Amino acid sequence: MKAKKLLLAVVAILTTTSVWAQYPDPFLSEDERPDGIVWLPDPPSLTGGDFANDFYYYQWGKEQRKEAWMADYALWDEGIDLSHVFSPCLGIGLSHETTPEILLLVEAATGDAHNANFNVKNYFKRKRPFATFNEPSLKPEEDEEEAQTFSYPSGHSSRGWMYAMVLATVAPECTEKLMNRARIYAMHRVVCGHHWKSDIDASLMLVAGVFPIVVTSEAYQAQLKKARAEYQKIKGGGATSAEAPAANEAKAKTPIYDLQGRVLQGEPTSKGVYIQNGVKFAK
Repeated sequence: MKAKKLLLAVVAILTTTSVWAQYPDPFLSEDERPDGIVWLPDPPSLTGGDFANDFYYYQWGKEQRKEAWMADYALWDEGIDLSHVFSPCLGIGLSHETTPEILLLVEAATGDAHNANFNVKNYFKRKRPFATFNEPSLKPEEDEEEAQTFSYPSGHSSRGWMYAMVLATVAPECTEKLMNRARIYAMHRVVCGHHWKSDIDASLMLVAGVFPIVVTSEAYQAQLKKARAEYQKIKGGGATSAEAPAANEAKAKTPIYDLQGRVLQGEPTSKGVYIQNGVKFAK
């Protein structure tokens, strides 16, 4: 049993490493990155009074595993890139083909959030909710592997908050939409049963401390200029989507899902509700 647990832990580390090897180098070095352990509070203990809020939201999350949440496929499928989660907020299709400068900016900064979160998470070593109560999560087929990793702060949420904040520096007029989308994305980690509510709160606190250091770096400011120029070119100074062929092409290539999470081969041919770019539409 010990050998199996060790193997699962190694697989989790290798998987994380392989995924992040595809991303650009983060903006901050290890010495430049602030240490969230210094300012984040200890996570609530199971016997402490502040755990009541975590327990409430754990029960709330299980109740949300209905169509209303499951229809937003981009929120609960971990195989979907964050670009698909946040593209609707900007009104353009984010992709490496059509918006390479924007994605270079957000992915490098997201790497900083990931690194900061990884260090804090491995310091506190908090057990995930579904594992604490020995209950299935939203994705029970992954529970054995996920139970070998830690909960506080939420890594997905940290990356989501950073993604939204960075995109807000590219398109400040979209700040409200971006931050609301990041909030919903983070809360879905509670719905999944993979994180406590306090994990979500801590992820925002963590990114709030890392973001100012990232955004004021010379490398970030240089890339931000390129990202803003790319965004303005696509938007055409207020142009409609019809006047931005690159954005339309990116949207056309974005997968379409039915409410069961199955990918369609092309446009839907029958009536129903479908999902593209994290947004529901009816045919």
